[in-house]
Amino acid sequence: MANKKSKKNINQFKEALFSNTSFLKNADVPEKKEKKTEIVNESVIDNEVREKFRLLANFENIDEKELINKALNHYLKLKGLQLEQALKNK
Repeated sequence: MANKKSKKNINQFKEALFSNTSFLKNADVPEKKEKKTEIVNESVIDNEVREKFRLLANFENIDEKELINKALNHYLKLKGLQLEQALKNK
């Protein structure tokens, strides 16, 4: 019987291209590095604001840290022009 080749999916090809490895010769797919994020020091957030995030996170059934991250990303999108100017002046 002929050798049966395993089919590769698009994510495996992407990982191979981004890792600068020879995909056809390398049977193992490179491991993804997991991002480790830390929340801003909790003492920075006012207790009243923190409680509002906690309530909203429970209401939306998501993690409080995830909600805070979404809120910060949204804020940065709103401040996009100023952020671009700050990056240029860096």
